[in-house]
Amino acid sequence: MFNIFSLSHLQHLFKLVWNRKRSNMLMVLEIFAAFLVLYCVSSAILHFITNAQKPLGYSYKGVWNVSASRKETSPYTDNASRFEAAQRLINTLKQLPQVESVSFITNTPFSNSEWQTEIERGGVKSLISLSKTTDELDKTLGLKLVQGRWFDATDDIANGTNATVRPGIINSIAATTYFGTENPVGKMLREPGKYDDGAPRSGIRIVGVIEAYRKSGEFAVPNNVLFQRVSLRDTTADLPYHLVIKMRDGVNADFEEPLLKIMQQQASDWDFQITTLEQERTQKHQMFLIPLGIGLTVAAFLLITVGLGLVGVVWQSVTRRMRELGVRRAFGATRSDVIFFVLGEIIVLTTFSVMLGLLVLAQFPVVVGFSIVSPQVYAISMILSIGAMYAMTSLCAFYPSRIAARVQPSEALRYE
Repeated sequence: MFNIFSLSHLQHLFKLVWNRKRSNMLMVLEIFAAFLVLYCVSSAILHFITNAQKPLGYSYKGVWNVSASRKETSPYTDNASRFEAAQRLINTLKQLPQVESVSFITNTPFSNSEWQTEIERGGVKSLISLSKTTDELDKTLGLKLVQGRWFDATDDIANGTNATVRPGIINSIAATTYFGTENPVGKMLREPGKYDDGAPRSGIRIVGVIEAYRKSGEFAVPNNVLFQRVSLRDTTADLPYHLVIKMRDGVNADFEEPLLKIMQQQASDWDFQITTLEQERTQKHQMFLIPLGIGLTVAAFLLITVGLGLVGVVWQSVTRRMRELGVRRAFGATRSDVIFFVLGEIIVLTTFSVMLGLLVLAQFPVVVGFSIVSPQVYAISMILSIGAMYAMTSLCAFYPSRIAARVQPSEALRYE
């Protein structure tokens, strides 16, 4: 009885496949390509699923995003006038019964804008996503502090261009990156280099740490995040151009037009555009999922094509070797033996292809590291791809092997 798990039978199969290496080379390359596609598909799916399960770090429900910009027809106003208008807006909006909290911010959640800078501490340099914001953003977005506090009036001492130390709030990932297991509160970070006038850049004293903050949404990779305070009393600062407003329960789109009128009264030379973070979240998801869906569709068609091709190649191989299989039947091989023999050959071919694929994938951590996918996703995707590849090739070879097993020895020996 033929047993593909027998060492002698495995050696026999490897010799047969190796002796036909020229005719089998195309099939090996085809399976190799399918294996790489399977790995890309499984790693992409696992990557997004893993990221989606991590905490987002803020609440987007009931939060409106108001983009504020100066009208092109408006005369230029100095910083003091713009900050006065911003303060009027904040004060007026806070008094509305529909509004729970309001804050200015440079980069809103789910937006495509990104402000990254390099921050260092003790020789450790790393890129960090920077957002500048006014007070009460923690209330507006429901940010969860795990250490320290949020910005407040006690930070006014850091106002002005001459301030050498400014307050900052980081997320837990940045805390681990720069401080390890230390408590970051009260400690310093610094931007490397100097300003254009030659003065060293201001230091950043950490006053608080938030649990998480993934600006680009659930599918984005968690990264280092830094918030810096903008005081509306400090007219030397750059005023953020977005307002995020936390609405009370029950407020819907009907309030959008009255809100626009109220804001226009307080800042007549500004233009306002209102969206909700829920709408922007939907758009952000589409930016991730539509290309992913297209890629998965293309990969699925490619794998189906490879599978059909394997069925045809194995069928042709079985037909061409009918006399050989007939001789095996004549020497006592059963139908099951023939099926396992054909399946064993395709498993050996798959083994060659997978080994070649693993050799290629082993270069992945060396070339790009684990900045794209985590080590866990890398390892699990590889295991899933190997299992799926063996299952796929065995399934493709199963029907031709059954056809070969049905042929009687006498018919096979007469086959031309």
